[in-house]
Amino acid sequence: MEESLELSNSKKNNEESTVHHDVTRRLKAPYLSGIPLRIMIFMLDYVPGMASFFFWNAGLKALRKLSFEDHPTIFPLPLPKEAFGIEETTVIDGLEIFEKQKDSRPKNYSSGLLGTSDFHEAYLAKRVTPLQVCEALLLKIEETLDVTKCNPPLNAIFKYQRDDIIAQATASTERYANDCSLGLLDGIPIAVKDEVDVKGYETNAGTKFINHGNPAKDDATIIERLKEKGAIIIGKTAMHEIGFGITNNNPFVCTPRNPYNANHYPGGSSGGSGAAVASGLCPIAIGCDGGGSIRIPSSFCGIYGLKTTCGRFSAYGEFAVSGPMAANVDDLALSYYVMAGKDPKDPHSLHQPLPTLHGLYFTNTLSDLKIGVYSAWNKQVDNPAITLALNTYINELKLRGAKIIEIKIPELEEVRLAHLLTIGTELTNTAKRYHHKLHLFSCPTRTNFNLMKLVTASDYITSQQIRTRIMHTLADLFNNQVNLILTPTTAITAPKVHSRSLSFGEIDATITSDTMRFIQLANFSGVPAVSVPAGYDDNNLPIGLQFIAKWYDEATLLRIAKTSEEILGNGRRKPSDKLWFGNYVRKVSENFFGESQVSKL
Repeated sequence: MEESLELSNSKKNNEESTVHHDVTRRLKAPYLSGIPLRIMIFMLDYVPGMASFFFWNAGLKALRKLSFEDHPTIFPLPLPKEAFGIEETTVIDGLEIFEKQKDSRPKNYSSGLLGTSDFHEAYLAKRVTPLQVCEALLLKIEETLDVTKCNPPLNAIFKYQRDDIIAQATASTERYANDCSLGLLDGIPIAVKDEVDVKGYETNAGTKFINHGNPAKDDATIIERLKEKGAIIIGKTAMHEIGFGITNNNPFVCTPRNPYNANHYPGGSSGGSGAAVASGLCPIAIGCDGGGSIRIPSSFCGIYGLKTTCGRFSAYGEFAVSGPMAANVDDLALSYYVMAGKDPKDPHSLHQPLPTLHGLYFTNTLSDLKIGVYSAWNKQVDNPAITLALNTYINELKLRGAKIIEIKIPELEEVRLAHLLTIGTELTNTAKRYHHKLHLFSCPTRTNFNLMKLVTASDYITSQQIRTRIMHTLADLFNNQVNLILTPTTAITAPKVHSRSLSFGEIDATITSDTMRFIQLANFSGVPAVSVPAGYDDNNLPIGLQFIAKWYDEATLLRIAKTSEEILGNGRRKPSDKLWFGNYVRKVSENFFGESQVSKL
C-alpha cells in the first residue's frame, strides 16, 4: 500500500524565501585538469575579480536573496531531544546479541569478503593465529603499493608500521593461546582513515605537510575503544586532500583505485578505506563523513558504510564525523556498537541516548516500518541501472511488509547550497593555520579556498538558518510519517580516472554534483544514514542505495541494512582479480575455514 503526503517547513515559507530549482535537473559544467586547471588557479590567485566571477557563476550567491526568521543552528545536535522525538533507549548489550546469533548467521562467500566471525572462529579453533594473519597481510599491503606487482597500485593502506602491527598481533595471539580472547574483534585487522589519530602515526589529512614530523601522542577515542576489544590497527588509508573532494584523486600523496576496476575511482574522501575493505585486505575500516565521505566510497566500492548521528561518536582525536565501513552488516553493527557512546573528552557526545543493536535480526517482516521515497528526486540519476536497483529494492521491501510512502522534501536546493558554503568555509578557515603553506595544496583545493573566501558572515548565518529549517522538517517527517527515507546513494557509479589528472588534480563540477545529490541532507541535518550495496551496472561497477533515519536511530538503519543484505544475497560479486587481495588467509592456512567449509576465495 502506498500513501502520499507533502511536508511543510517548521517556520513560515513563501515564494520569496525559496531558491527556485527543479529537482529533476542535472548540473552541467566544464571539466578542468592539467594546464587549463593551472591557468585557472593562477587567474584566481592574481587576477582581481576572477574569484568573484566564478563564485557568482556557480550560483553561490543565491542564498543572499533569502530572508528567514529562524534562529541559526551551528552544530546539528537535536536539542532539546524531546522536541525531536528522541527517547532514551533500553540497555541492551549489543555484543550479547552477536554472541547469541553467531551460530545462526549464514555464511556468504560469493563476494570473497571475509568477516570478523570468520577470523574469530579460525582463531578459536587454533587453525590460524592473528600473528600469522598479520604477517601474511603485511606482504599483501606491500604488494598493493608496488607498481611492479600491482599496476596501477591499489594505494588503499599507504602507510603502516610493521613493528607495531606485529606487536599487536603477538599480544592477540597470546590471548587466544591462553583462552582469554577479548571478544569478536580480538585479532581483527582494521584500517583507519588518515584523518583520525592513531598513536604513533602522523595524521596528515591527505597532505604532505599537516602534522609532518608530529605523530599523534594519543589514540582518538574511537580507536582507543577498538583497541580495548583487541582490534589490530594495520595502518592509515589514503584520502582526498583535507577531505575536500569526492573522487579521492590526490596528486601529492596517492590516488587509490577502485577494486572493481582500476581505471575508476573508489570515491572520497574515505576512498582508501573503501578500497581496503572491498579488496579484501581487512573486514572493517574507519572513515569520516562531513559530506558523504563514508557513503560515497562505500557505494562506489560495493560495501556497507554508516554515517553516524552527529555526536554519536566522540570527535576527540579526529577531524570530522566518523563511522565504520565494512564487508558485511554484522561487522558494521559490531564496530559501530563498540565505538559509539558518550565521552567526557567531547561535550557534544554527552547528549546522546544509549546505543543499541535492538532489532538487528528482525528482518523477516518489516510491517512496522514506513519508508519514504521522493520519486521526482530519486529519478535524478545518470545511470538507468541505479533506478532499476532502487525499484527492485522497493518491491522487495514491500514484499516484507514495509509501507512505501511518497513524500516531498522542501528546500533541497537551499540545503545543497547551505551545506556547500558551510563545509567549504569551515575547511578554508581550518587551512588558515597553514597560510604560509597554501601553495603546497593542490590546484583543486586552492580553487575551493579562493571561492570560499568570498562567503560572507550573512551567507554563513543564512546557511545555519536553513539548517534549523531542515532539522525541523525532518523531525516532523520522522515523528509523524515515516521511519526511514530511501534514496540512491549517488546518482552515478564510480567515475573514471583521467590519467592527465594524476599530477595536478581535476575539477569536475558535474561529477561532484551527481555524486553529492542525495548525500548532503544527512550531513547538514546531522541525522544518520547508511549506504548498502544493491547491485551492479553494465560495467560491473557497484550500485549503492541510501537509507536515512532520525537522530540516534542507527539501530533501525542497521536493521534495514541487514534486510538489504539478505535481499542482495548471493548477488554480490567479487572485485577484479588484479585488485583482489583477500586470498592471503588461504596462504596462511589451507584449513582456515575448517574442513566443513568450502571457500570461494
